[in-house]
Amino acid sequence: MKIQNAPTLKKKLETMGVRFIDLKYPSLIGDLHHITVPFERFDWIIDSGVGVDGSSLPGYKLVEKGDMLLFPDLSTLFIDPFFEQKTASFLCSIHSPDTLVPYRRDPRNLAKKTAAYVRKELKTDVHFLTELEFYMLGQCRYGEGSGYSFFEIGPEINDDDLRVYYPTRKKGGYHVGPPQDLYFNIRNSIVDTLSLCGIKSKYHHHEVGEKGQVEIELVFEPLVKAADDVFMAKYLIRCVSQKYGKWVTFMPKPFFDEPGNGMHFHQYLGTKKRSLFYAADKQYKLSDMALNYIGGILRHSRALCAITNPSTNSYKRLIPGFEAPTYTDFAYASRTTAIRIPGYLKNLKKLDIEYRIPDALANPYFAIPAVVLAGIDGIKNRTKPEKKERLPSNMYEAIEALKKDHEFLLQGEIFSMDLLESWIEVKTKQLEEVHIRPHPHEFTLYFGA
Repeated sequence: MKIQNAPTLKKKLETMGVRFIDLKYPSLIGDLHHITVPFERFDWIIDSGVGVDGSSLPGYKLVEKGDMLLFPDLSTLFIDPFFEQKTASFLCSIHSPDTLVPYRRDPRNLAKKTAAYVRKELKTDVHFLTELEFYMLGQCRYGEGSGYSFFEIGPEINDDDLRVYYPTRKKGGYHVGPPQDLYFNIRNSIVDTLSLCGIKSKYHHHEVGEKGQVEIELVFEPLVKAADDVFMAKYLIRCVSQKYGKWVTFMPKPFFDEPGNGMHFHQYLGTKKRSLFYAADKQYKLSDMALNYIGGILRHSRALCAITNPSTNSYKRLIPGFEAPTYTDFAYASRTTAIRIPGYLKNLKKLDIEYRIPDALANPYFAIPAVVLAGIDGIKNRTKPEKKERLPSNMYEAIEALKKDHEFLLQGEIFSMDLLESWIEVKTKQLEEVHIRPHPHEFTLYFGA
């Protein structure tokens, strides 16, 4: 499989002194995997790809037919700053070895197909800006076995560290300044690293949670680039934080009675300069297209949760009292509804909507396309955002909702029933693994009864 400009790129990398090629790709659930190849094998990678065992990745292939091929997307090149030897990094497309066609369960392939489908159906593009919320931790211990289960996490400085720090009051962390904001220098380093790797940031700040909750907001990008940026940003955020001796978790609710971590999707249809969601003469300046797009997303949000909120922990966040959505609703400037119409935009010609339900345990290559397909379904059916439903309260409800409501995902032959069944199988297994284990709070309630 030949890729244009590969010889030119090879010469450029030789001049730079590149020693290795690192090939990164997502699993079905969105985890990052990689394989590293000496640079002298560059031509072989381009011509023949690199074989991987899909059966070792949940939801991909059976052992009997596990072989897959990775081919680098040369447009995703960056020099990975965490390798000691100079290493060129590429995101990869996954192909079937017999036909060399893109593998139908490859998450990046779904994102590409969705972007093409938007252009075909609506004659425009879709753009996403992602807010990544996470906790940065100074200590982290967890484990389980047949007779124990525990976790101990927090931002506290170790006892042997003599630095002084000021505590932040409960739910008082939003935009808090130094010295309470312990990690602003680390966030600066993260944003610098993201930039070096081709990922642009809008800004960063401390979030509401006082135990080290922070946010990094990226910029608007076309669909595939937006998904790539989320996928790679999580990797780079973890690596930078590790260099500073900190842990990072994107878990939606790592702390009881503390704010949870979301992954908010700002989005609009249109060009880089103009949003088709804007209509000067309409309420909230929302066009009919925007209202139908919103209607489609809200109509399918219960089913979308199985993809955008794909963990048992996700539903510990979607509860009242923590600026998290609990219903399929929308409002102007509200931070508790499922969709917020931003109230602070100066350039309304770039009007966007913010979908606040998802969290960062989602695979961005599935979550972003699924949300877009729900919106397109709303446009096609002229769906109005009128019906308000309660969001699922647990993973089981979300899976059951997806089983009943998935036709919108099958349009354009992007998702397939085969893929959705594999996703449901993997997520059901995770649900059962948590369900059968004793919970520590059960001992508080029942041990002495």
